[in-house]
Amino acid sequence: MSFDDETLEILARRANEAGMDRSAFLASLVHRDDMRRRLAVDSATLNAAGYTPDRASALTASLIARSRAS
Repeated sequence: MSFDDETLEILARRANEAGMDRSAFLASLVHRDDMRRRLAVDSATLNAAGYTPDRASALTASLIARSRAS
């Protein structure tokens, strides 16, 4: 993957603000995006199964907490 110079400067600045190197910062962004996608898929699946949005959110939150604990 390649980035233009302006994007590289933004990544470097944000990484510096977060106290990370640019590669670690980019990896954290990818991880966050992956978690958002998983959350959306889990919520959609639970909603399709008939759970209310509040119940689906609570179940998804418990799944995330369990995965972080292991």
